[in-house]
Amino acid sequence: MPESVRQDLPATEHIAFPTSADQFLVIREAAELIGWTVADYVLSAALDRAERDLHEHAAVQAPPPAPTAATPYVALLTALST
Repeated sequence: MPESVRQDLPATEHIAFPTSADQFLVIREAAELIGWTVADYVLSAALDRAERDLHEHAAVQAPPPAPTAATPYVALLTALST
């Protein structure tokens, strides 16, 4: 499993949610394909998505970088190249 899952930490919380038989079958087959349990597969997918969403949210919230002396030249070169 990916490093972000941190299997060395003990599990202290549980998440349960309903799935249809078809949804569970797809998840189980994908997990088996790579040799993981369903729980490991679902946890990994959820953590990957959570980390991506957090990163994207932080990027949107971050102030834009301060302009540098090269900014006008970069804008000019960009405009000329299109």
